[in-house]
Amino acid sequence: MSDAGHMAFSPKGALMFDLVADYSSRIVNSMSLPVYTVRGTNMFSMDEGPVAEHAKLFGDRLYVIKGEKRDFVMRYAACHQQFAMMRLWNISYKVLPFGAFEVADSYRLEQSGETMLCFRTRRMNMPDLHVVCADIPESEDWFSRLDERIYKEANDLGRDYEMLVNFSSWNAYLQHKDMLMDIVRKHDRPALLHFYPEGINYYWTVNIEYHILDDLKRAREIGTVQIDVGNAQRFGITYTDEEGKKIYPIILHTAVIGTIERYLYMLFDTAVGMETQGKLGTLPTWVVPEQVRFMNVSENHLGKAREMADKVQKAQIRVGLDDRSETVGKKVRAAKQDWVAYAVVIGDKEMASDTLMVYDRAQNKNVEMTLDQLIERVRSEIGDMPFRPMYMPREMSRQIDI
Repeated sequence: MSDAGHMAFSPKGALMFDLVADYSSRIVNSMSLPVYTVRGTNMFSMDEGPVAEHAKLFGDRLYVIKGEKRDFVMRYAACHQQFAMMRLWNISYKVLPFGAFEVADSYRLEQSGETMLCFRTRRMNMPDLHVVCADIPESEDWFSRLDERIYKEANDLGRDYEMLVNFSSWNAYLQHKDMLMDIVRKHDRPALLHFYPEGINYYWTVNIEYHILDDLKRAREIGTVQIDVGNAQRFGITYTDEEGKKIYPIILHTAVIGTIERYLYMLFDTAVGMETQGKLGTLPTWVVPEQVRFMNVSENHLGKAREMADKVQKAQIRVGLDDRSETVGKKVRAAKQDWVAYAVVIGDKEMASDTLMVYDRAQNKNVEMTLDQLIERVRSEIGDMPFRPMYMPREMSRQIDI
């Protein structure tokens, strides 16, 4: 009942979405950079000069809202809100560099036929980090640091990036050539350089788009980082230098893992790649909606299954209980169809012994272990990654068939 390109998430998808959003916040707060997290509005007045000027760059990709007295543009990134705040901040050279961050709902009126689940949406959610730097050398230093972290996030999933490097002019290329060559050498791979037409007063000098090649060998942009030399002046953002002068800072724009939706796209595309190679598709344990599921053989085993589920849940592990009046075969198939990371059947044998036969999806086989060993295994795989409880009832007999 909405426009094309606006996604809705059922409980499992909503859980994964929020976990990735939590993770994006954890990333930016782990980079030895002071970060100010904000929360802003999603529409801005076209009567404001900086907004109207910046909006022209996006042309017909804008959503426009008719207000009572003014027209508003739906934001297409967190830039407007963060910059509107920063222009009122009393910034000293002593606090530079610093970051401003928001997981921002953003809107881009992509062309008809362009929208695609997760990858290209008209409403997206962008973990938008802006790094405010004193000058170009400092911005290049942080550009390189962000590049390294962007690559790390892909490598942690077993993926690699192809780099599309955009320059706003030939002079911009010459200005940042040494930095770019260092990046290319560091990754030991080529980069495709793209030069924008000369003579246009772009607000940026260089940006890198980081593309995966998906299972169908299509280039899909995920992460990005950009040096912005114009918006500080456009929005009136300044810092005070050592001599008391007001200076316009250099601002980096980055989305380390891309939009929330595009990171989910990369997770699922990685799983599809596993299937293409003849393996069973899996997701990282921390983001699996249901990490462990217990299945009782009969009513006599339900109490024991519930007791085990309680213990696992107390260890901050998402656990389900298939307490339905179904055959064990159907319950096991359902667990596999639901991509549960670990599934355990509780019957007479498990009632009489501490040893469990656990189906491990990653290995696609049954493994013997105790309940404590299962908890230890799952917790070790989750590590310090974000955790949220399940977004639906634990007992499957109480769940709606969605």
